[in-house]
Amino acid sequence: MLWNEGNWGEFFWDDNQTKKPVTIKPTSMNDLHRFFKNPFDDPGISMDQLLTYTTDHLARMNGNNTLAAIAARITATTSALTAVEGVFNDDQTQGALRKARNKLKDDYRAALPADVEKVHAAIVAKVGSGSAVLTECFPAGRTVFNTCKDDHLEANLQTVIDGATDNQAALGAQVVTDATALLAGWKAAYGTSKTAAGVKSSTILDKKTARANLQLELFQNLLTLAQAFPRQPEMCDVFMQQSYLHDHTRTTTTPPAPAPTTAKA
Repeated sequence: MLWNEGNWGEFFWDDNQTKKPVTIKPTSMNDLHRFFKNPFDDPGISMDQLLTYTTDHLARMNGNNTLAAIAARITATTSALTAVEGVFNDDQTQGALRKARNKLKDDYRAALPADVEKVHAAIVAKVGSGSAVLTECFPAGRTVFNTCKDDHLEANLQTVIDGATDNQAALGAQVVTDATALLAGWKAAYGTSKTAAGVKSSTILDKKTARANLQLELFQNLLTLAQAFPRQPEMCDVFMQQSYLHDHTRTTTTPPAPAPTTAKA
Protein backbone atom coordinates (compact mmCIF):
# COMPACT_ATOMS: atom_id res chain seq x y z
CA MET A 1 0.00 0.00 0.00
CA LEU A 2 1.28 3.47 -0.84
CA TRP A 3 0.06 6.11 1.58
CA ASN A 4 -0.63 9.70 0.70
CA GLU A 5 -0.68 11.81 3.87
CA GLY A 6 -2.97 14.46 2.41
CA ASN A 7 -5.60 11.95 1.35
CA TRP A 8 -4.94 8.41 2.56
CA GLY A 9 -5.80 5.63 0.21
CA GLU A 10 -5.52 7.81 -2.88
CA PHE A 11 -2.80 5.55 -4.29
CA PHE A 12 -2.02 1.85 -4.06
CA TRP A 13 0.40 -0.55 -5.66
CA ASP A 14 -1.16 -2.52 -8.50
CA ASP A 15 -1.88 -6.25 -8.26
CA ASN A 16 1.43 -7.20 -9.82
CA GLN A 17 3.32 -5.36 -7.07
CA THR A 18 5.14 -3.22 -9.61
CA LYS A 19 6.70 0.11 -8.78
CA LYS A 20 3.92 2.04 -10.53
CA PRO A 21 1.14 3.32 -8.24
CA VAL A 22 -2.49 3.20 -9.40
CA THR A 23 -4.83 6.07 -8.63
CA ILE A 24 -8.10 5.21 -6.90
CA LYS A 25 -10.97 7.49 -7.83
CA PRO A 26 -13.08 8.34 -4.77
CA THR A 27 -16.56 6.78 -4.64
CA SER A 28 -19.43 6.70 -2.19
CA MET A 29 -20.54 3.66 -0.20
CA ASN A 30 -23.52 1.79 -1.69
CA ASP A 31 -25.78 -0.84 -0.22
CA LEU A 32 -23.87 -4.04 -0.92
CA HIS A 33 -27.11 -5.98 -1.33
CA ARG A 34 -27.82 -4.25 -4.63
CA PHE A 35 -24.80 -5.88 -6.28
CA PHE A 36 -26.52 -9.24 -5.78
CA LYS A 37 -29.71 -8.09 -7.53
CA ASN A 38 -30.19 -8.64 -11.24
CA PRO A 39 -31.07 -5.26 -12.84
CA PHE A 40 -32.33 -7.06 -15.96
CA ASP A 41 -35.17 -8.57 -13.91
CA ASP A 42 -36.81 -5.13 -13.80
CA PRO A 43 -40.42 -5.69 -14.94
CA GLY A 44 -40.34 -2.24 -16.53
CA ILE A 45 -38.01 -3.55 -19.25
CA SER A 46 -40.13 -4.59 -22.21
CA MET A 47 -39.33 -7.60 -24.36
CA ASP A 48 -38.55 -5.27 -27.28
CA GLN A 49 -36.09 -3.31 -25.17
CA LEU A 50 -34.45 -6.48 -23.89
CA LEU A 51 -33.97 -7.80 -27.42
CA THR A 52 -32.58 -4.50 -28.70
CA TYR A 53 -30.17 -4.29 -25.80
CA THR A 54 -29.04 -7.92 -26.15
CA THR A 55 -28.33 -7.78 -29.87
CA ASP A 56 -26.32 -4.59 -29.43
CA HIS A 57 -24.53 -6.01 -26.38
CA LEU A 58 -23.54 -9.17 -28.27
CA ALA A 59 -22.11 -7.13 -31.12
CA ARG A 60 -20.09 -5.05 -28.66
CA MET A 61 -18.72 -8.15 -26.95
CA ASN A 62 -17.83 -9.71 -30.29
CA GLY A 63 -16.09 -6.51 -31.35
CA ASN A 64 -14.09 -6.40 -28.10
CA ASN A 65 -13.54 -10.11 -27.61
CA THR A 66 -10.09 -9.91 -26.01
CA LEU A 67 -10.54 -12.20 -23.00
CA ALA A 68 -11.44 -15.86 -22.64
CA ALA A 69 -14.10 -14.91 -20.10
CA ILE A 70 -15.79 -12.66 -22.68
CA ALA A 71 -15.74 -15.41 -25.31
CA ALA A 72 -17.48 -17.75 -22.87
CA ARG A 73 -20.13 -15.15 -22.12
CA ILE A 74 -20.77 -14.59 -25.84
CA THR A 75 -21.50 -18.28 -26.27
CA ALA A 76 -23.83 -18.44 -23.26
CA THR A 77 -25.71 -15.27 -24.19
CA THR A 78 -26.13 -16.28 -27.81
CA SER A 79 -27.58 -19.61 -26.69
CA ALA A 80 -30.04 -17.87 -24.34
CA LEU A 81 -31.06 -15.41 -27.07
CA THR A 82 -31.66 -18.26 -29.50
CA ALA A 83 -33.92 -19.93 -26.95
CA VAL A 84 -35.93 -16.72 -26.59
CA GLU A 85 -36.32 -16.49 -30.35
CA GLY A 86 -37.61 -20.03 -30.43
CA VAL A 87 -40.48 -19.42 -28.01
CA PHE A 88 -41.40 -15.80 -28.68
CA ASN A 89 -42.72 -16.52 -32.14
CA ASP A 90 -45.66 -14.12 -32.18
CA ASP A 91 -45.67 -11.49 -34.93
CA GLN A 92 -45.22 -8.51 -32.61
CA THR A 93 -42.10 -9.85 -30.89
CA GLN A 94 -40.57 -11.20 -34.07
CA GLY A 95 -41.19 -7.85 -35.73
CA ALA A 96 -39.46 -6.10 -32.85
CA LEU A 97 -36.57 -8.55 -33.05
CA ARG A 98 -36.13 -7.95 -36.77
CA LYS A 99 -36.25 -4.20 -36.20
CA ALA A 100 -33.65 -4.40 -33.43
CA ARG A 101 -31.35 -6.55 -35.51
CA ASN A 102 -31.68 -4.38 -38.60
CA LYS A 103 -30.85 -1.31 -36.53
CA LEU A 104 -27.87 -3.09 -35.06
CA LYS A 105 -26.66 -4.04 -38.54
CA ASP A 106 -27.19 -0.53 -39.93
CA ASP A 107 -25.42 1.10 -36.98
CA TYR A 108 -22.46 -1.26 -37.27
CA ARG A 109 -22.24 -0.70 -41.02
CA ALA A 110 -22.31 3.07 -40.55
CA ALA A 111 -19.43 2.96 -38.05
CA LEU A 112 -17.37 0.41 -39.99
CA PRO A 113 -15.55 2.74 -42.47
CA ALA A 114 -13.94 4.66 -39.61
CA ASP A 115 -12.85 1.40 -37.97
CA VAL A 116 -11.48 0.10 -41.27
CA GLU A 117 -9.55 3.34 -41.64
CA LYS A 118 -7.78 2.63 -38.33
CA VAL A 119 -6.62 -0.77 -39.59
CA HIS A 120 -5.58 0.78 -42.91
CA ALA A 121 -3.62 3.52 -41.11
CA ALA A 122 -1.87 0.96 -38.91
CA ILE A 123 -0.72 -0.95 -42.01
CA VAL A 124 0.48 2.24 -43.70
CA ALA A 125 2.42 3.15 -40.57
CA LYS A 126 4.19 -0.23 -40.71
CA VAL A 127 4.91 -0.68 -44.43
CA GLY A 128 4.07 2.59 -46.21
CA SER A 129 1.23 3.72 -48.45
CA GLY A 130 2.68 2.30 -51.67
CA SER A 131 3.59 -1.15 -50.45
CA ALA A 132 2.51 -4.44 -51.96
CA VAL A 133 1.41 -5.54 -48.48
CA LEU A 134 -1.14 -2.72 -48.32
CA THR A 135 -2.43 -3.68 -51.76
CA GLU A 136 -2.78 -7.29 -50.66
CA CYS A 137 -4.85 -6.26 -47.65
CA PHE A 138 -6.90 -3.63 -49.50
CA PRO A 139 -6.92 -4.63 -53.20
CA ALA A 140 -10.02 -2.51 -53.83
CA GLY A 141 -9.06 0.30 -51.48
CA ARG A 142 -11.22 1.48 -48.59
CA THR A 143 -14.14 2.82 -50.63
CA VAL A 144 -15.48 -0.68 -51.15
CA PHE A 145 -16.41 -0.84 -47.46
CA ASN A 146 -18.77 2.09 -48.01
CA THR A 147 -20.27 0.95 -51.31
CA CYS A 148 -20.45 -2.86 -51.34
CA LYS A 149 -23.65 -4.73 -50.54
CA ASP A 150 -24.10 -6.27 -47.11
CA ASP A 151 -23.64 -9.81 -48.38
CA HIS A 152 -20.26 -8.90 -49.90
CA LEU A 153 -18.86 -7.17 -46.85
CA GLU A 154 -17.73 -10.35 -45.09
CA ALA A 155 -15.55 -11.34 -48.06
CA ASN A 156 -13.94 -7.91 -48.17
CA LEU A 157 -13.17 -7.99 -44.47
CA GLN A 158 -11.79 -11.52 -44.80
CA THR A 159 -9.41 -10.25 -47.50
CA VAL A 160 -7.98 -7.75 -45.01
CA ILE A 161 -7.58 -10.49 -42.40
CA ASP A 162 -5.89 -12.87 -44.86
CA GLY A 163 -3.46 -10.19 -46.02
CA ALA A 164 -2.64 -9.12 -42.48
CA THR A 165 -2.16 -12.74 -41.40
CA ASP A 166 0.15 -13.53 -44.33
CA ASN A 167 2.24 -10.48 -43.46
CA GLN A 168 1.99 -10.64 -39.69
CA ALA A 169 5.77 -10.58 -39.31
CA ALA A 170 5.85 -7.12 -40.85
CA LEU A 171 2.57 -5.79 -39.51
CA GLY A 172 2.42 -7.27 -36.02
CA ALA A 173 -0.26 -9.35 -34.33
CA GLN A 174 -2.40 -6.37 -33.31
CA VAL A 175 -3.38 -5.56 -36.90
CA VAL A 176 -4.62 -9.13 -37.36
CA THR A 177 -6.51 -8.96 -34.06
CA ASP A 178 -8.18 -5.65 -34.96
CA ALA A 179 -9.20 -6.81 -38.44
CA THR A 180 -10.55 -10.08 -37.05
CA ALA A 181 -12.60 -8.18 -34.48
CA LEU A 182 -14.24 -6.13 -37.24
CA LEU A 183 -15.35 -9.28 -39.04
CA ALA A 184 -16.58 -10.89 -35.82
CA GLY A 185 -18.64 -7.81 -35.04
CA TRP A 186 -20.11 -7.74 -38.54
CA LYS A 187 -21.02 -11.42 -38.39
CA ALA A 188 -22.78 -10.84 -35.09
CA ALA A 189 -24.71 -7.87 -36.45
CA TYR A 190 -25.49 -9.17 -39.93
CA GLY A 191 -25.85 -12.83 -39.07
CA THR A 192 -28.51 -12.20 -36.44
CA SER A 193 -30.40 -9.88 -38.79
CA LYS A 194 -30.87 -12.84 -41.18
CA THR A 195 -31.80 -15.47 -38.60
CA ALA A 196 -35.27 -16.90 -39.20
CA ALA A 197 -37.73 -16.99 -36.35
CA GLY A 198 -38.83 -20.26 -34.78
CA VAL A 199 -42.26 -21.63 -35.59
CA LYS A 200 -43.03 -24.03 -32.76
CA SER A 201 -45.88 -23.24 -30.42
CA SER A 202 -44.89 -22.18 -26.91
CA THR A 203 -46.58 -21.99 -23.56
CA ILE A 204 -46.49 -19.02 -21.21
CA LEU A 205 -44.15 -20.98 -18.97
CA ASP A 206 -41.78 -21.59 -21.90
CA LYS A 207 -41.64 -17.85 -22.54
CA LYS A 208 -41.11 -16.94 -18.91
CA THR A 209 -38.34 -19.50 -18.56
CA ALA A 210 -36.54 -18.42 -21.73
CA ARG A 211 -36.72 -14.76 -20.80
CA ALA A 212 -35.56 -15.41 -17.22
CA ASN A 213 -32.58 -17.37 -18.53
CA LEU A 214 -31.61 -14.55 -20.89
CA GLN A 215 -31.87 -12.01 -18.08
CA LEU A 216 -29.63 -14.20 -15.93
CA GLU A 217 -27.02 -14.49 -18.67
CA LEU A 218 -27.01 -10.71 -19.10
CA PHE A 219 -26.48 -10.34 -15.35
CA GLN A 220 -23.62 -12.83 -15.52
CA ASN A 221 -22.11 -10.71 -18.30
CA LEU A 222 -22.31 -7.61 -16.13
CA LEU A 223 -20.59 -9.38 -13.24
CA THR A 224 -17.92 -10.87 -15.51
CA LEU A 225 -17.10 -7.52 -17.09
CA ALA A 226 -17.02 -5.77 -13.72
CA GLN A 227 -14.57 -8.41 -12.50
CA ALA A 228 -12.46 -8.13 -15.67
CA PHE A 229 -12.29 -4.33 -15.47
CA PRO A 230 -12.38 -3.35 -11.78
CA ARG A 231 -12.42 0.39 -11.00
CA GLN A 232 -13.06 1.11 -14.71
CA PRO A 233 -16.73 2.13 -14.97
CA GLU A 234 -16.03 3.66 -18.37
CA MET A 235 -15.72 0.11 -19.74
CA CYS A 236 -19.44 -0.34 -19.17
CA ASP A 237 -20.12 1.93 -22.15
CA VAL A 238 -17.77 -0.15 -24.31
CA PHE A 239 -19.83 -3.30 -23.81
CA MET A 240 -23.31 -2.03 -22.89
CA GLN A 241 -25.76 0.58 -24.14
CA GLN A 242 -28.02 0.99 -21.12
CA SER A 243 -30.25 3.56 -22.85
CA TYR A 244 -31.82 0.70 -24.85
CA LEU A 245 -33.42 -0.50 -21.61
CA HIS A 246 -35.18 2.78 -20.87
CA ASP A 247 -38.28 4.35 -22.32
CA HIS A 248 -37.61 7.34 -24.55
CA THR A 249 -40.47 9.79 -24.26
CA ARG A 250 -40.86 13.34 -25.38
CA THR A 251 -42.56 16.08 -23.41
CA THR A 252 -45.65 17.22 -25.25
CA THR A 253 -46.65 19.99 -22.89
CA THR A 254 -45.48 23.52 -23.43
CA PRO A 255 -43.69 24.99 -20.43
CA PRO A 256 -45.38 28.05 -18.92
CA ALA A 257 -44.06 31.43 -19.89
CA PRO A 258 -41.88 33.10 -17.25
CA ALA A 259 -43.61 35.58 -15.02
CA PRO A 260 -43.05 39.20 -16.09
CA THR A 261 -40.56 41.12 -14.03
CA THR A 262 -40.97 44.67 -12.87
CA ALA A 263 -38.00 46.89 -13.39
CA LYS A 264 -36.78 48.59 -10.28
CA ALA A 265 -36.71 52.34 -10.23
